[in-house]
Amino acid sequence: MNKKLIMAVDDSSIVLKMLMNLLGKKYEFMPFSKGSRALEYLTQKQPDRPDLIILDVEMPEINGYQLLTQIKKLYGDVNVPPVIFLTSNSDKDAVMKAFSYGAKDYAVKPIVERVLLEKIEKILSDSLWG
Repeated sequence: MNKKLIMAVDDSSIVLKMLMNLLGKKYEFMPFSKGSRALEYLTQKQPDRPDLIILDVEMPEINGYQLLTQIKKLYGDVNVPPVIFLTSNSDKDAVMKAFSYGAKDYAVKPIVERVLLEKIEKILSDSLWG
């Protein structure tokens, strides 16, 4: 059985390392520290399609919302892998904005590992991808 592929985009090396430690044994994990690098990967001729994407909202250069918009242009709205946004902002407007962009869920920083893992497992088990 192939491991599910999870792509994570976050400008924090600490967050990416934590995600690698949390997810690296059970899933194939592909970290990116810049949105532009993730887009470069996704626009390759035949990239491995992620089963789930974790996106930081606040990043320099291209934020998580802008990155998701670009990913939708690549895959089309219907074929976009499920997305979990990471944000340090937990107010209602920020949460609603995440869902309005098409997120399946969100996680507030600092990340509670058990909660994030449960969200990932639920999305992957519910997903049409797998």
